[in-house]
Amino acid sequence: MLRHALGLASAAADRGHQVTVFFNEESVKLLAEPGGAEGLDAELLACVTAGQYSGLKDEDLVGGARFTSLAEVVTLMEECDRTLFLG
Repeated sequence: MLRHALGLASAAADRGHQVTVFFNEESVKLLAEPGGAEGLDAELLACVTAGQYSGLKDEDLVGGARFTSLAEVVTLMEECDRTLFLG
């Protein structure tokens, strides 16, 4: 699943779009895997609540990823021209 999501994000970035990927629930653990999402030209955000529940800390995330709240995601969605949810 991560490979496909990152492929979509990479394709959008290659077309000049600004890309933000938000990881929620169990997917936050993917940002703790070395090489899991590195090298992607996108902002990588992890749900802070899901991260706390999973026992993750800031230093566990791959380079460039950061924790945030759902409130920031809602703000980002209001500013974006497109939003895509994968479940």
